[in-house]
Amino acid sequence: MPDPLGKNLEEGSRKRNPKRIIALTAIGAVPLGVGICFIQVPIACACGNSGLDMAGVYIRSQQAYHLENQSFSKSFESLRIPPIPEKTTRYLFSTEVTSDRVYIYATPREVPTDLFGLGLTKAKISALVGAVAYDKQRKATDSVLCIAEGSTFDKPTKPVFDGGRFTCPSGFYAR
Repeated sequence: MPDPLGKNLEEGSRKRNPKRIIALTAIGAVPLGVGICFIQVPIACACGNSGLDMAGVYIRSQQAYHLENQSFSKSFESLRIPPIPEKTTRYLFSTEVTSDRVYIYATPREVPTDLFGLGLTKAKISALVGAVAYDKQRKATDSVLCIAEGSTFDKPTKPVFDGGRFTCPSGFYAR
């Protein structure tokens, strides 16, 4: 004769308790959800750093302009290049033009790389600074494009012109 109590216990263990299922799902979903927040995504396409291209075009254009006009230009129209935007996905750009020197700064922006853009992780972007100077002794221009070795969100310091060539500031290397 079967035990009526044993049969009830067996049936109870086979039934799934919906409250228990919901609780276990919630407990598993919390760590998964937190983990998803830290998934890193690229900040743009994988086509390279456009800041290097923009700074390089600006420097070469200033050199060519100085060769033709014996001065540096303050306008992009006279350089015959498209204007460099002040703000891009990665950088804040600024230029400085004096009578014998030109500087272009690419200061990195704080760009979140986590999946939801919450700023939990940030992109490591190197600062850029480019310069062109006219050397009166050689009667030629000299230029440099310096790239930061690490990631910083400060405006880069100017390269030093020692009368013959540029030297990148500390923490930067020449390209």
